[in-house]
Amino acid sequence: MVVTIDDYLIEGFIDVPRILSDGSEQELFPGLLPDVQAIRGRDFPLFDMTKRAYLDSTATSQEPQSVKNRMHEYRSTHLRGSNHSKNSAEAREAQTMNEEARQKVKRFFNSNRYVVGFTSGTTDSSNWIASRFPFEEGDALLITEAEHNSQVLTARNLAWARGADIHYIHTILPEGRLDLGHLKKIVSKRKRGKILLQLVHVSNVSGVINPVDEIRDVLGDRGFIYLDMAQSAGHLPINLDGLDVDFAGISSHKMYGPMGIGAIFVNEKSERYVTNRISGGSAVDLVSRWFTNESESPARFEPGTQDLEGAIEFGFTLDYLSRIGMDRIETHDRELGNYFLKELLKIKGIRVYGPNEFRDRTAVVTFNIGPFTRKNYDEIAQELDKKDISVRDGCFCAHIYAAKLLGLPKIVHEARTGLMKLGVSGEMLKLPGAVRVSFAFYNNLEDAHRAVVAIRELSNK
Repeated sequence: MVVTIDDYLIEGFIDVPRILSDGSEQELFPGLLPDVQAIRGRDFPLFDMTKRAYLDSTATSQEPQSVKNRMHEYRSTHLRGSNHSKNSAEAREAQTMNEEARQKVKRFFNSNRYVVGFTSGTTDSSNWIASRFPFEEGDALLITEAEHNSQVLTARNLAWARGADIHYIHTILPEGRLDLGHLKKIVSKRKRGKILLQLVHVSNVSGVINPVDEIRDVLGDRGFIYLDMAQSAGHLPINLDGLDVDFAGISSHKMYGPMGIGAIFVNEKSERYVTNRISGGSAVDLVSRWFTNESESPARFEPGTQDLEGAIEFGFTLDYLSRIGMDRIETHDRELGNYFLKELLKIKGIRVYGPNEFRDRTAVVTFNIGPFTRKNYDEIAQELDKKDISVRDGCFCAHIYAAKLLGLPKIVHEARTGLMKLGVSGEMLKLPGAVRVSFAFYNNLEDAHRAVVAIRELSNK
């Protein structure tokens, strides 16, 4: 007998405990990893030990125990070496392992046509390109309204300082998708100068996946794209050679690796546009009083003593993810996110900020119960925490986008920011916010169900 979801409905909601009891999980949710319980038991034992449903992987993800064990073994049995030293065994070994990690990054993201430099994470990568891109008077910086604050601040400051124009590319409500028509209009008006577009691959607020291919076609030969992959790396299979953006950045800690390490990708065809305004030891071959001979890339992109151990551990993480398979991880995330989104929308008073259909989006779901007052979203997050469910609340470091999705007029948002800058209390003027739930491959159907049940209870208070 074939079972369907309709066989497991109670008051319109899916009875997940009965599905699990009957062993129907794979039949009804075929996209879930069939070995997710084994993965959790082997590499994420703290979930069962703490009885915690961790649904905040968009902020930071958990690291597999086997990766931590592998790195502990490496550090316990190897002398540390510096990337500045050339003729000692431990330095050569550390440098070899570091380069192997770099190659793992290139393979994982299919970025054969890119130079990969290690950074401290996506924020560092965003600042890296903003400070090294050769803005001049007559150039233009385009920023989508959906960008993370780190994608806005340094790039905007430096572009302004060098006489470049600033344009914000609209997003369209209610889903928060990029307005391609507005992008075309802005680009068509630029008759001279370079264009750099700051583009988030996946929004950390709405989960929207931006159509990179279409956007690249709009920009044409004059436009450069920096792609913020903080929320897509580790959740989607990514082929950078196929996307053919000019620059991209990632964070290890958002894709199950160690904190404090990430990467910048520089397309070989765009490398000549990257300056060496930031430099130091190992980024140069020879320095005299008035002249500098720069090292070849990627060395010229990595001044100072690098986080060799972080890069090596990140490489171990990529080995781990490759064994599972990014196609399988993407499908698992989608299955959980689709279940949660559909169940959430059945709850009275729920408002989701972003697409209500699971199309061109990831398993990042932001919502409120009723009005978006500070008390509302703070209380929801605190109550979920008491129930051992980890979520994020606030504006998610994407203030321009969050304000728009929450329905605040531009003038109100600008006025709030201006008054805070003049010294008016931030507590009085702080943005309202929302609650965000995000899933990863180590979450299971029970995690998602616990969140649905808890939010239903809170909505009835």
